Amino acid sequence: MRELLLRIRALLLSLQENRSSPLATAAAVALCLMEEGDVYLGNEAALPVSEVFQDAPDCRCVPGAWACGAAYALQRAGNDRVAVALLRDDEDLEKAVRLAVNFSLPLILLVSCAESGLEDLSQKVMPSDIITVPADGRDVMRLMPSLRLALDKAREGDGPTLIECVTDRLPDDPQQSEDALSRLDATLLYEGYAEPEELA
Repeated sequence: MRELLLRIRALLLSLQENRSSPLATAAAVALCLMEEGDVYLGNEAALPVSEVFQDAPDCRCVPGAWACGAAYALQRAGNDRVAVALLRDDEDLEKAVRLAVNFSLPLILLVSCAESGLEDLSQKVMPSDIITVPADGRDVMRLMPSLRLALDKAREGDGPTLIECVTDRLPDDPQQSEDALSRLDATLLYEGYAEPEELA
């Protein structure tokens, strides 16, 4: 667990230097839980997860059609690989959800959502019968169980999951990733996984 949390921390630091995004924490956790051969869609390309770590991953939202296309290609390949995509809460998301559910795609959709808009987002996607999971988008320890379950579910051929990454900040607020980092540091110190000077 220590190695995993330190890896997530390093990725959060590199994302913080790049630019803030409400999905940065979820992207960092997902990337550290993904396996060789999985595909990450957090920018204009569908990238194998191994290539994403060469640089800090981009955290821009992608079109839902790309996400579904990448997941469909993985499904057709007949392996247990998974696609993880960052999407906006808009009409494109609704189309992507319908496609993902209709084809039972191995796809995890990460969507940023203000706490006040959580019910609206759930109502939008409810007709599609996609599994939706709200998770604190600022807290690594709360995101990890949701992402692990969604990844396992997709690998087993049980279809897509939409994770509603709840946040209380505006998308470009630089404190977004700082909040996640300070919470993670507190966990690392509390559990004895790191000393204060290691985190300075």
